[in-house]
Amino acid sequence: MKRRVFLKGTLTGMVAGAGMRLGTGHRQTVSAAVETGRDMNLPADGYRPPDWLRYIRPVYFDGYTAPLYPSIKHFHAKRLVDITLKLGGDTLRFQPIGYRAYFPSKAFPVFSELGNRDLINEVSQECRKAGLHLYCYTGYGMIIMDLDLIQQHPEFSDWVLRDIHGEPYGVETEYGVKYSYKICITGDAYRQAMRTTVRELCEHDTDGVYFDCPSNYRGVCFCDSCRTNFKKFSGMDLERLGNVLDVYSLPRDVDMAALVAWFEWANKLTKEDLLDFRKIIHGAGKFMLCHNGATWRGASLPLQYRIPEGFMVEYHDQTYQRLVGALMGASMARPARKLAMAYMGSYDVSTDDQPSHSKPWAVHMADIEDSDEIRMEGFANLAGGSIPIYACANRLYFGIGSGSAEAAQEVFRVVRRAEPILKDSVPVPYVGIVPTWEALQLWRTRRRSWNMMMTESLALVLLDSHISFDVNPNTEMTADWLQRQRVVALCGASALKDEDVRLLADWVSAGGGLLATYDSGLYTAHGEPRKDGGALKDLLDVEMKGEPPEGQADCFYRVKADHPALGEYGKSSVVMGDARLAPVEVRDGATLLADCWNLQMEQVRGPAIVAKTLGKGRTIYISGSLEAHYPSSRVASLQKMLVSIIRYLAGDAPVPFQMSAPRGVYGVLRESANGDLALWVLANVGFKDASIGRMRQDFLPVHDVEVRVLVPEGRQARSVELIRAKRSIPFKVDGKYAVASIPTVHIAELVHWKLA
Repeated sequence: MKRRVFLKGTLTGMVAGAGMRLGTGHRQTVSAAVETGRDMNLPADGYRPPDWLRYIRPVYFDGYTAPLYPSIKHFHAKRLVDITLKLGGDTLRFQPIGYRAYFPSKAFPVFSELGNRDLINEVSQECRKAGLHLYCYTGYGMIIMDLDLIQQHPEFSDWVLRDIHGEPYGVETEYGVKYSYKICITGDAYRQAMRTTVRELCEHDTDGVYFDCPSNYRGVCFCDSCRTNFKKFSGMDLERLGNVLDVYSLPRDVDMAALVAWFEWANKLTKEDLLDFRKIIHGAGKFMLCHNGATWRGASLPLQYRIPEGFMVEYHDQTYQRLVGALMGASMARPARKLAMAYMGSYDVSTDDQPSHSKPWAVHMADIEDSDEIRMEGFANLAGGSIPIYACANRLYFGIGSGSAEAAQEVFRVVRRAEPILKDSVPVPYVGIVPTWEALQLWRTRRRSWNMMMTESLALVLLDSHISFDVNPNTEMTADWLQRQRVVALCGASALKDEDVRLLADWVSAGGGLLATYDSGLYTAHGEPRKDGGALKDLLDVEMKGEPPEGQADCFYRVKADHPALGEYGKSSVVMGDARLAPVEVRDGATLLADCWNLQMEQVRGPAIVAKTLGKGRTIYISGSLEAHYPSSRVASLQKMLVSIIRYLAGDAPVPFQMSAPRGVYGVLRESANGDLALWVLANVGFKDASIGRMRQDFLPVHDVEVRVLVPEGRQARSVELIRAKRSIPFKVDGKYAVASIPTVHIAELVHWKLA
């Protein structure tokens, strides 16, 4: 058997050469109407997804490893279905297409052992007997075609990525052995074959179709159809990109104008493909799902996530990053009532922390044993509002190792028991963090956006401070959403739409509190520096004077005025600052609270913190990024100052919940559809062997955690139940808060506050 090297679909690294990385009440109203998609021009086709889809308990079965590859002789559909039932799942994601098709396809190369078998039919029959839902996986942006296949079936040679000389390139290797070609996903041959494949999948008795990695472009292809079609689209010769062999690792002399045109062309094709797939799938009465890992990258198809009925949110190793991803995915899914899922379990291992002989990628789909990380991943997904999908069942299929199925089983038991509380629940935020799509467009000018990293960093500050927050991208930011926010944070939101700035200005004037950091609003949506002082100039009364210069050592923030925004840090206080800051000028309508001081050189680098009042509202601008330093340093002054600023911007309104627990115990408060409150307590306390990769973590129990939730005006608490522990606990009322003590939290607990 030739051991497979997994090609990670989401490519979370940056483009090395180009700099691309990749109110007063609680309740948020969810529209019952199915949105056709703002700015996507989605055709209405009369299809309505089944009600059960948005709250499934899915199990992921991998098709790139045993018992499907390299041989199907050990595959038995009933065994797979039995495992899915044992796990507590109600939906199976089956992969009938891997290196080959495991059903009689006329479009995709069929597995040589298949004979008269059709594995989709076999699985479907067993799922129907067991009452399981079923949807099928197919690659799209990520298809793997081994060298032997092309030699045996030259009719598929048109699918292979071609260099400027017309020769196949992008060959994957392991141990120095070439084993797989990359696919030309922009070529006519592959795109037509995908449409046929989708029709074939829809002819089976399943509930839906899932596509892996839309917008995951593998490289520039110079085949005849790509040359002709790109020329027709852009007027440019594709040869201008002849030195680009990897669109995610560019040469220094790349032709950026041609590259931007190429991505725009590729996105146009992706949109055409997805809309055609959608038409076929909906016409068959089935739902459509997509992987979404590539969606929030600047070069991807904008708003791609609005096309399917649901999407996958990529996994993260760190719990705080996982929460950000789950909250953001749920925010993108909520307006149109879509499904947002996130991986839970033995999906893959990182290439960074594997022995050298396992490079360049190590995948052990069948042998990573479950442990307490699976519980934490699943509960964090639920806390963020996304559905956990267990991956993968292959290990259990063979009974490998010491890890049991109990971790996934428990998560699914809680999902089932807590469904009435969690289904259609929404966060109760004190802060709404808004990443912007336009910030990601800095790649167009070889610049780099820090927007998502800074978003995650502020989220960690808030988690450690037990302050409730949500993550809502600007693609879903509306006036209605803003009316329910107390504080909005733009963390290095490098570019903003003028429409969004107008919405924010109206909201601040009406009483909102806006925090903006670093280069927020400095650039246009095309990645160029603005010449007008920045998009937020009038809102903040801070005029940007250009791009941030290089950082300097020994830079600190010196407080220049006593101000309630800075809490305990009065005039003449010195706190840790950012070594790099955007050069700005404070206008007459704003107040300078702190400057940036280079201690070693005894020089003022410029304004650091600026405050302004606008109508009934307040703004704070920080020219550096205090939040970005926090994950690596946990410096107390950073946390205290940011929390003081947040509380000031909120007008010192009472926080939605309070918690007496060590740092590392996170809280996420949600309001259920019936108005009850549900507080997730995640005890991310313990030791992890490394900060990268799927290393083992031992979580320690935390005892006597006191939690206090703010009871909405006109309501009162009736009882408190620990959902995971399955028991009620006593509570008391202290002013506006209902207070209870959890004896022990190990990994997670869901505290359900029943209100009258």
